[in-house]
Amino acid sequence: MAAPAGPVDEDALHRGVIELEALGFAVRVADGVLDRHHFMAGRRDARMAQLRGLWADPEIAAIVCARGGAGAGWLLSGLDPSLLRTHLKTIVGYSDITWLHLVLARLGMTSLHGPMVARELAEGERAYDRESLWHALTGEGDPYVAGPDQLHTLRAGEAEGVLRGGCLSILAAAAGTPWELRTGGQPTLLFLEDVDEPPYRIDRMLLQLRESGALDGVRGIVFGEMAGCTPGVDSDFALEEVLLEALDGLDVPVAFGLSSGHTLRPNVTLPLGVAARLDCTGSEARFEVLEVPVS
Repeated sequence: MAAPAGPVDEDALHRGVIELEALGFAVRVADGVLDRHHFMAGRRDARMAQLRGLWADPEIAAIVCARGGAGAGWLLSGLDPSLLRTHLKTIVGYSDITWLHLVLARLGMTSLHGPMVARELAEGERAYDRESLWHALTGEGDPYVAGPDQLHTLRAGEAEGVLRGGCLSILAAAAGTPWELRTGGQPTLLFLEDVDEPPYRIDRMLLQLRESGALDGVRGIVFGEMAGCTPGVDSDFALEEVLLEALDGLDVPVAFGLSSGHTLRPNVTLPLGVAARLDCTGSEARFEVLEVPVS
């Protein structure tokens, strides 16, 4: 378990570790996880050493992040691609951890957009979807399929492609960097989520992704719950209208409401880098993961 981004609450960390152990996983907490420096979990060099050490350890199968926050982007230039490729493992997290998802995506590796130790795992099963996390980490059980009342269609159509994405504000911030979102010419299903961003900022970030070329190759888009992103009560428009207008001219199906990342419902684990399908032919959209992310 690592803390590559924001500072970690010790009690929440302890409860999250207990939850992981109750699932049957042996947990190793990296040294320095509870360190603090400004708004981050320790200084950059220390967080880098922590992440490198866990990644190089052959006994570690996956790295579950303690929390998001800020700071993970500073670690990317110090991650050796040969280390990441040689010691195959995955990373679990969302929010600022999207920076790390982008690194692994550039290397053609899978990663898991899902619950974190000192967040959802600390709150127990009511805060995360146990089945999707278990399947993503072990390959046991069935791939995730959104239930009939979980997603609704914003634009009709059907699409299939490699699942990519994460936190919208991080994806927009990455535009123009060596780790920016790129589809590599592969048909892509794009998952976008965020929290507490006003509609005008959502609109601006979608513009940035479009104009930077990040949406080239995207065949369908699935938005998260976007909690706290709705217009004020006196507004005469809805967030969904803003999203569709920002995506005008991009002829792909669009769905809304997937509970992964910043969510008020149990946090679903989405394996990024595997095939997925989106069906928006009815008012209720259907999204499903088609591949096992671990071998």
